[in-house]
Amino acid sequence: MKSKAHIRVETRPSLLDTIFLSEKRKNLLLLLKEEGPKSGEEIKDMFDFPWKSITPQIRKLIDWGLVLEEGELYVLSDMGSVIAEKVQVLLNTLSIYEENLDFWYDHDLSSIPLHLLARVGELGHVNILERDLSNIFLIPEEITKNLVDSKRIMSFVSVFHPSSPFLYFEYLEKGIEATAIVTKPILEILQTECTFDLPFIKTNNSILNRALIEYKQEIKHILNSKASNFLVYEGDLKPMSMIVTDRIFLLSLLDKKGRLTTKFLISFEPAALEWGEELFVYYKERSKPIIESLSTL
Repeated sequence: MKSKAHIRVETRPSLLDTIFLSEKRKNLLLLLKEEGPKSGEEIKDMFDFPWKSITPQIRKLIDWGLVLEEGELYVLSDMGSVIAEKVQVLLNTLSIYEENLDFWYDHDLSSIPLHLLARVGELGHVNILERDLSNIFLIPEEITKNLVDSKRIMSFVSVFHPSSPFLYFEYLEKGIEATAIVTKPILEILQTECTFDLPFIKTNNSILNRALIEYKQEIKHILNSKASNFLVYEGDLKPMSMIVTDRIFLLSLLDKKGRLTTKFLISFEPAALEWGEELFVYYKERSKPIIESLSTL
């Protein structure tokens, strides 16, 4: 009886393993994406590794058709360029999620449309600030300065802030291009504030009473002015609160139970400002001018 021959089958590592199970291969792929074609000597100098430890990694990328040899240069193939771009996006997304895990895990992300959530890695380095519960409406000086120094301001308001009308009016007076979107509940609060000429709270302080009346008049001016760029959101997504300017991006999300939290995301990076503006435009396209929603007050 003939014995069966034992055939050894060598399994090839997957492309995913080829890229991510070696820091050298992954970094080489990203190097060629960022820096363009490189010679072996240039690659060796940039990695500061012995050449004999790098050549096997380059060969594996060549075997997969991700890297090509052109003379003395190593270059990404067309597919290598596509895959390197996707690898960078994934790494950026993992990085921002890992660095701010508590913020992303604790908050409801459904207010961010999926096409932007998929590109959250574009935010780059962000800070998570926490408001002081003893004075939750106090705006940090760093934020205020960036707002008043901005050339244009876009805001989405889903939580009423007593100073919001004053800030918006101040932007208009300074000639800042200001666009604000509010939710219907916030619009109803503003309408209620303007229902009567007399202040809702009556005090014995004539200066304070006059200030409260002026506060209502300013709100009424904003709501009734055809020149003011004030919109009402009518979409389906749960609203968040955000401000994006040419200098700063702020984002506040509700928690998973729909409650306001004390944490908000802040970034000054250009890519984050572009991402934030895209988020604002998404909501703007689903809003209509506030003047269309109001009868004359």
